[in-house]
Amino acid sequence: MQQQGHVQRPRSAADPGVADEKRVATRGHWVLSLAFVVAAAVGFWLFSSGFLLTRSVLPDHSAASVLPFAPVEESKTDSSKAGAHSNAAKNDTAAHGSACGWYPAKFDRAVVLVIDALRVDFATWSDELGTPDSLQNASSGAKQQQQQQQHQADIRPKPYHNRMPIIDALNKRFPDQTMLYRFRADPPTTTLQRLKGLTTGQLPTFIDAGSNFAGSAISEDNWLQALRRPSSNTCSGARTGETEVNEPGAGKTGSNTGSEAGSDQLGFGSRRNLVFLGDDTWMSLFPDELSDTHAIEANDTLWKGFLEEDRMRESNTGSSTDSDSVPGAAGPRGWARVRPFPSLNVWDLDTVDDGVLSRLPMFLLPPAPADGADENPEIGAERRMWRGLVRQPAMLAHADFDAAGSPGSAMVSKNVGAEQLHRDWDMIVAHGLGVDHCGHRFGPDHPAISQKLDQMNRAIELIVQAINRSYKRTALFVFGDHGMDPKGDHGGDSPREVDAALWVYSNTRWRSSERSERVARVLETAEAVLDNVSPGASVDGDLRSGWWRNTHLSDEYRDGDGVSKIAAPRLRSVPQIDLVPTLSLALGLHVPFNNLGAAIPEFFAGDDVGPDAEWGLLAAVRVNAAQTMRYLETYMKSTKSHGFSDEAVLAWRDMYARAETSYHELRALTAHSGGARGQPEVMRFEESVAAQYYVFMRVVLGTLRQMWAQFDAVLIVAGLLVLAALLAALVAVVVALGHETPDQIVARTWGTSVGGGVAGAVAARSLGLLLSRNAATHASQHQALATGFVLGLVCAFVAAVVSGLVSRRGSSASSASSASIEANPKTRNTVWALNGVAALTAVVHGLAFSSNSFTFREDSIVLYLAQTLAVALVLASVKSMRASATEQQRAGAVRALACAAAVLALNRVSSYSTVCREEQLPGCTPTFYGLPSASISSIPLAAANAAMVWLVPLVVRRFLRRSRSDQALISKLWVSVGMRVSMGMAALYWVLDSVDGSLASDLAGGGSGASSAGGMETAAAGISTGPAAGSDWSDLRIVLARMAVGVALGGGLAAWFASPFCIDVAIAGPGAAPGKPSEVLPTSLQPQSSSKSHIKRTDNGNGSGHQTTAVILGYGNAYGAAYLVFVSVVFCVLYVFQQPMGGIMLSLLFVELVVCAELFDSLRDALGMADGTPLLPAQMALTAQLAYLGFFATGHQFTLVSIQWSTAFVGVREMQLLVCGAIVVVNTFGAFILCAASVPLAGLWNESLGSQALRLAPNSFFSRLSAAGALFAAYNLLVSASAAAFAAWFRRHLMVWKIFAPRFMFSAPTMLLSSALILFVAVGFAAARILRAGLAIGSVQAVVARRLRGGV
Repeated sequence: MQQQGHVQRPRSAADPGVADEKRVATRGHWVLSLAFVVAAAVGFWLFSSGFLLTRSVLPDHSAASVLPFAPVEESKTDSSKAGAHSNAAKNDTAAHGSACGWYPAKFDRAVVLVIDALRVDFATWSDELGTPDSLQNASSGAKQQQQQQQHQADIRPKPYHNRMPIIDALNKRFPDQTMLYRFRADPPTTTLQRLKGLTTGQLPTFIDAGSNFAGSAISEDNWLQALRRPSSNTCSGARTGETEVNEPGAGKTGSNTGSEAGSDQLGFGSRRNLVFLGDDTWMSLFPDELSDTHAIEANDTLWKGFLEEDRMRESNTGSSTDSDSVPGAAGPRGWARVRPFPSLNVWDLDTVDDGVLSRLPMFLLPPAPADGADENPEIGAERRMWRGLVRQPAMLAHADFDAAGSPGSAMVSKNVGAEQLHRDWDMIVAHGLGVDHCGHRFGPDHPAISQKLDQMNRAIELIVQAINRSYKRTALFVFGDHGMDPKGDHGGDSPREVDAALWVYSNTRWRSSERSERVARVLETAEAVLDNVSPGASVDGDLRSGWWRNTHLSDEYRDGDGVSKIAAPRLRSVPQIDLVPTLSLALGLHVPFNNLGAAIPEFFAGDDVGPDAEWGLLAAVRVNAAQTMRYLETYMKSTKSHGFSDEAVLAWRDMYARAETSYHELRALTAHSGGARGQPEVMRFEESVAAQYYVFMRVVLGTLRQMWAQFDAVLIVAGLLVLAALLAALVAVVVALGHETPDQIVARTWGTSVGGGVAGAVAARSLGLLLSRNAATHASQHQALATGFVLGLVCAFVAAVVSGLVSRRGSSASSASSASIEANPKTRNTVWALNGVAALTAVVHGLAFSSNSFTFREDSIVLYLAQTLAVALVLASVKSMRASATEQQRAGAVRALACAAAVLALNRVSSYSTVCREEQLPGCTPTFYGLPSASISSIPLAAANAAMVWLVPLVVRRFLRRSRSDQALISKLWVSVGMRVSMGMAALYWVLDSVDGSLASDLAGGGSGASSAGGMETAAAGISTGPAAGSDWSDLRIVLARMAVGVALGGGLAAWFASPFCIDVAIAGPGAAPGKPSEVLPTSLQPQSSSKSHIKRTDNGNGSGHQTTAVILGYGNAYGAAYLVFVSVVFCVLYVFQQPMGGIMLSLLFVELVVCAELFDSLRDALGMADGTPLLPAQMALTAQLAYLGFFATGHQFTLVSIQWSTAFVGVREMQLLVCGAIVVVNTFGAFILCAASVPLAGLWNESLGSQALRLAPNSFFSRLSAAGALFAAYNLLVSASAAAFAAWFRRHLMVWKIFAPRFMFSAPTMLLSSALILFVAVGFAAARILRAGLAIGSVQAVVARRLRGGV
């Protein structure tokens, strides 16, 4: 009987051994698998909740009219100091000058230009380095001098050095209006986490790094909220003063003498006009603040209601921000223009930058004359320069622009016109990504980085020209949110990743060169104190000193003796979160409530504020310190387990109280002596008090950096107990599966397990309530219930399984394999030795995390362990060869020896592909991209990857040829054709990508001589890799990637679904003599002695007595070949998303997995075992170690910075969160996915279609596959649990967040993903389907009879 599309065995008396497909029962396997994965997820969740806690986010917000000064509770500090402070606090409003505002505004408006990944040495100028531009444009004398300097130093500038001369030129020309800082970031250095810190002033938590793809809206107080959200506590009184302003374009000088002129102009307490352009990451963080008002402005009713909200708040306080009453505010308040651009396509260097640079002139330049009148030549020239910066002309065709390039219909409205867009903005935030994407795409050493830095340099120059014409006090803040490592990546905490640049310019004087000495004395005093802080405080080196030598610049030019050829420039150094109080106070805003940063001294040292002309720096740091102390006290009150030590809290309160006491002593001194403020002794006193406040804020920040993680020991222990119990459960299940099926185990244990879970939940709830009352844990009731239920269920399950094994011991018959082992002591010793070595390597792998040195050298350790196990297999093969009793055993031993030697060689080859962790340098040389300094794959490497298109299918067919499985239709179509087509298109994709990178390098190198001083007229000759550039190749690559995946899934997987078995029947005609099929069959189809094909002779049915000879090709390895086809499909999909070296290494891993399957099958034959079950522990240990080796070989390390984010856009044109995220996961964990998919080969390889073990006891056979999956999962669980345990043990270790925590964070998804794939996809679905299909085909007679009747 034959059904269309499905072969079914005819059920007849002449066809014994009927097996229905339902005999392969998988329900028990699915139940156990689901329970294990869920329980493991709960265990990791509990541990993470205790170990990787996010800090508590306080909902409190600062208010403009409420100063942060408050008395410290007398019960918590020295009573005399607290009492003095309490009495003095009553007069803080008068002392500060006014309750309206925290500090007089220094600037009326600001431009914030974020150049993503602007490392500090990118912005630093060195006179000892020259550039082609500077040599070309310098005068002959200067040129000769520079050439002489370069000749003496014999150095050539890096592509990223001396590319931003505008910064150095303005620093030298206007020292009182500019300053460059090292802008040190707190790790993790991912953009989303840095933006949180740059707007809230808070420290990031390590677990937040995983949310860089999609962040949630920030609810904490931040300066964007202060700009855009009307305050319910607006001010009714503004300070008065005077501001001296020079003519436009010449720069301005100003001094604040208690002035608040900028407060009124900015609409104090009302929404301010905001422009945002660039990285769309801001939109996920500030969806309300960055809400474009264009649609509201178009509707008069909505717009009036929008404005009325401000007026109602103002009327409640008696303030007014009507445009008629506010000088300089000619337009309505509160409009916003928001233009986000997609940020995560790191292959696109230009779209975001072009979106920013094309729209900035709308706000910085006056609109072009609409009536055709002549434009100011200077403005017209600048407008053309701005357009020259845009590399994608299509960007200017947007509705934001009109024909003249001025604001178009999508930008202007009837309530806010083009003139108001130019005149009335208060804040512009622009975030470009070209430099960052260039680093990810090519690395910093690529010539393309010069082009992007030149573009940013010219943009800064044009911004400066525009703000110099403004009559308003305007500041420009240019900074990077992080740096980049030598490969162009970021995310970790290496010096080059955390050291960004901050450059500030204003058209007015904002710092005083004369008072720089006072700032230096404050910093020196603070440094002296911080070098000897109390034991209750902890301060990092970068917080102790306010100065830093730019060694990133000098280190690039060291000679063979390690001596730098150029000097390291000395820069001021500030933490990034210091920008938050600095920007807030400089704009007359309140400091965000949760801020931990300290005001940058240079911004305020030149001011005298308030009615008493108080030194500006002292006023700024005092209000800043008060805000910090208020936050700490509020945090400790609102969070039971805040994690702050008593010693640290006492130190904080003591330092703040002492500073306040000194401040009031200073006020008393100056109050009695009216002219005392200018005296040297009083100035020194002011500096001392300012230093005390500064030290207090630095100690708080430094201490919280190291103790912020609020470890919950209860949750940590609960998570580890769950993981340990699961490991014991897996071992028990593996042992039990040698005697029972999964269904039998579930049927026998489910009642006990559920009962244990319920009892555990009840007990945990009671214990959780007790611990919570005593503040021993912050675990919720849900966590307590989950802990008790899972732990009780797993422990009860283990007890039930072990009880069954004990009761069964001695009463149940041994399996065939066990009997064969016990009958042969030599075989038993070999099996025990191999499994013992495998167990030892697994334990050593887990213990590697007991040291930070071992942890970051895990790649070398895993290689050593895998080679150790491979050597043990070589020795076992040699021993079996010597002890072989039959020719078949000897042949098996020879094959095993050859395969073991191949494993040794392939492991060694895989180790040559490396990416290096920071801790491994300089002893490690990266080779993943071909050259140590490369960050994109070379063309030869891509060509070598293309060779895999021929090699891998060849090896697969060679292994299938032993059983003649290669002659089956699916093998010919998929392995010989489909697999090569899919791999070929993927390889071509990466060849084009490498060629594109090489061409980009040539173009950028050819255009690097373009003069930055001459504008960007030659930009078209440079590199442009946005969507409009090279679009034909971009489209072709996308098509190739999609077709490669489509062929694999739509071709290979579909064919496997239709007919998974690689079998065929060759029929010899009636004239063939019995036993001589060679007279009729082609030579290529002749069965070999080792092919395990099956020959069947039968009467041809015509009564003549002639027999027909049938050869079943692929019979001997029917199940193994069928499953290998499935694994090959998985491999082809993974191959698409691996970079060239990764594709080569993944190909070798695939070949090695097939070799391992043949190795253990041959060793089984050599040892004379009935099946390979006893060798499963050794085989699964080796497979797991190959997964880790493949992970390292495909260009990964267990660090965030090694994630290959650029692969997210393979085959994708635009950012699609789920798709791009899935691609990154596939790229990162490709080796684990492939090894997990190959696990069932351990039980299916070389298993014949007529396997009696399968046909007589299919569920017992399936149990072997379940045991293999459980062993692989147990290895990964052991490694993951060990990583978690040692991370908890070293939670106060200096390297916990750098080494131990990242290793645990990778281990959890690795274990869960691989386990789910093995248990659900590989064993539960693919292997079970093949077993059922094999049982449905029927016996040999049925196959031959079907072929004789014309079936397949």
